Amino acid sequence: MGLRSRIRIINTFIKNPDDTPYAISVWEKVKFLVSGIIYDFGFAFLFLILMSLIEPLTKGYENVLNQELYSFWMSILLITIVPPILEEFVFRFPLKYKRNYLLRLIAYLFKLDIETFWKKHLRIIVYIFSAAFGFVHMSNYSNVDLWFFILSPILVGAQLFAGIIFSFFRLKLGFIWAILGHFSHNFILIMMAFLFYHNVMIPLVDDDAVKIEAAGLAFEVEETSILHFDTTQQGNLLCLEAQNYSLQKLVDSLYTSDTLKLRDNELINLHLLSKQDSGYTKLKFLETLQEHYVFKKVVDSTRNQK
Repeated sequence: MGLRSRIRIINTFIKNPDDTPYAISVWEKVKFLVSGIIYDFGFAFLFLILMSLIEPLTKGYENVLNQELYSFWMSILLITIVPPILEEFVFRFPLKYKRNYLLRLIAYLFKLDIETFWKKHLRIIVYIFSAAFGFVHMSNYSNVDLWFFILSPILVGAQLFAGIIFSFFRLKLGFIWAILGHFSHNFILIMMAFLFYHNVMIPLVDDDAVKIEAAGLAFEVEETSILHFDTTQQGNLLCLEAQNYSLQKLVDSLYTSDTLKLRDNELINLHLLSKQDSGYTKLKFLETLQEHYVFKKVVDSTRNQK
C-alpha cells in the first residue's frame, strides 16, 4: 500500500469517522503515521499560502507565542512534548467512549444510555472536538477584532485539519499514535524554525550605498547582547552591529518617536555597513526596517496633548 492509498483511507475516515481500530502491525501503523503527517503539512502549506494572500488584513494581529523566546531544548519541552500530551488527553482521549470516564460516570449516576448516542453521532462528535482543538489556538493571538473572527478559519485552518488527522490516529491506530503524531507535527515545526530561520542571515539591502543583512533568532542563545554603531557628524550611519539584540531596543536607540513599536518581540543579529563616506541616513534605515518587519499602528501621544 502506497502513500496515495493511505491518504485515500484517511479521506474516507474524514468523511465518515468511526472508532473501529485497524488490526495491523506496528510497522503499518508507522506508515499511516508518516502518511498522515505528510498530508497534514500539505494542507498546512495551502493555508500558509492563503494567509500570505490575506497578510495585509492580518499583520496587525500579535501572536503571543512570538513575545518570549526560549532555548532550543526548552522549546522542545514546551512546544513538542508538553502541549501534545495535554491537548491529546483533552481533545482525543475522550473520543473513545470506553475511555471517556467522565461521561461513563454521568451515565452511571443518572442511568443514561450515553454510549448509544455517542456511537450514533460519533461523526459529529469528532468534528466538534477537532473544531474545538483548532479554534482554541485563536488564543495565540491578541488585539483581535471582528475581522479576526471572520478570518479565523484561515488563521487556524492548519490546526483544524491537524485535529482531524490526530483524531484518525487516535481512533484507528490508538491513543499513543495520536500523541506521537502531535509530537511529530510540533517537532517538525521546531526543526524548520531551527534550520530555515534561526540565525540565518538574509540580505535586506545590498547596493552602491549600503549593505544590510539580518538574521532572526527563533531561540534564546547564550550570547551577550551587543549594539554598536558609528555615525557621521550629520548623524548618518557608517556602520551598525547588533548581536542577540532586541529589534525594538535597536529602534528605540536610534529614534525618539514613541510611535515606532514593533508587533513582535524579535531578537536579531544585524549588520550594516555604509559604502559611502556620507553614511546611510537613519530615515532610509527605518524605511528598510519597515519594509521587512511589521510595526504596530500607534497614535502619537504628543498629538493627544495638543
